[in-house]
Amino acid sequence: MIDFLAQNDLLLKTLMMYIVLGLSVQVVLRAGVFSLASAGFWGISAYTTAILTKLIPWPLAIVIGLLICAAASGLLALLLTRLRGLYLGMGTIAFNLLVVAVALNWTPVTGGPSGIFGIPMVMSLPASIGLAVLAVASVALWQSRSGGRFADALRTDEPLAMSLGIDTFKLRIATFMFSAVLGALSGSMSALSYGVLGPNDSGFSLVVMGLTIVVLGGTSSWVGAVIGAFIVTMLPRWIGFVREWTDVVYGLLIIIMVIFAPQGIWGIIQQLWHRVRQRKLPDAPVAPATTTIRFPTKREQRS
Repeated sequence: MIDFLAQNDLLLKTLMMYIVLGLSVQVVLRAGVFSLASAGFWGISAYTTAILTKLIPWPLAIVIGLLICAAASGLLALLLTRLRGLYLGMGTIAFNLLVVAVALNWTPVTGGPSGIFGIPMVMSLPASIGLAVLAVASVALWQSRSGGRFADALRTDEPLAMSLGIDTFKLRIATFMFSAVLGALSGSMSALSYGVLGPNDSGFSLVVMGLTIVVLGGTSSWVGAVIGAFIVTMLPRWIGFVREWTDVVYGLLIIIMVIFAPQGIWGIIQQLWHRVRQRKLPDAPVAPATTTIRFPTKREQRS
């Protein structure tokens, strides 16, 4: 067991990072908030952590990065509060491109196109697992209580949710900020695990990765993000024989899932489990047939 962990240390760290990234996308999509800004906050927190880790202890650097992203996401949510659907998605993608542009051109701080090298690789596997478990527990706790029901109501019918007394304005902002903090945590974990960071690491490819994780796993629960992250992490090993056709396989897999299983792998598992339970349930007893005796009315008796 110890040898396996030692040989696959970086692979397991990548899995933990992808789990947190997938959660950041699943949280907003379940609530119907089509935000892809977690990739941008991934980059902000990654650069913040990479720079500060050389000056202060790394846990404190991560906390500062998360606080900065929480504050910035609150402001961004207020600016984009009137946007819905595709327009919100495009607005958040524009934010991601802005973060990449700043990272490319702010050379004295970010290193420009070359990025930052020599970041202390202080993120151990137990620490990475602990942060991922903390993120999963936070999302699971939030979605198992009123937060999950409110998110479903917001996604299904926002005017109806408002009529039921749900403050959809605060809910959208809270969901947006929660997603941003999760994306920021994933970025900090990546910077301290790989030791290098470039401006394109938080670009459009990261957005595609987050969406792939959620599409494969499913958006209805945090379990889908975990399943999707596992598949995305292990799939390159399983299909390594295709080599340069890896991206084609990824694309075909996503197309197949979207067409035949839009609910994701976790949705398929839930459907199968529901069918198994229905078969195990005993048939409901049939009520014995009863004969109704009708007495003639007084008018009928007179006639």
